[in-house]
Amino acid sequence: MQIKKLYTIITITFALLLTNCASYDFSRRIVKQGNLLQKDKINRLKIGMSKEDAAILMGTSLISPIFNDDRWDYAYTSRKGGNDLKVRNLVLYFKHGALVRIENKP
Repeated sequence: MQIKKLYTIITITFALLLTNCASYDFSRRIVKQGNLLQKDKINRLKIGMSKEDAAILMGTSLISPIFNDDRWDYAYTSRKGGNDLKVRNLVLYFKHGALVRIENKP
């Protein structure tokens, strides 16, 4: 008799847990990945600033420069529910430790 009650309690518990998972609305889920590319920080980037100043302002790039340390790539993606994926890229080019070019693809 005790086993039957235990089996019933476990079955009810799993049923409640599964219905809770099924009620989650994935269409409202917001997914953000990468470096947050804020417009005010991008606007403060100036040609000629040092790598150290750029790193302090923008943070470190999540995409590590393996072959070329004079190019820093920043990427940010976001998606809300089933909407289209929004991709933003920022590339900083350095020469002799100073920023020489900024590519911003919003």
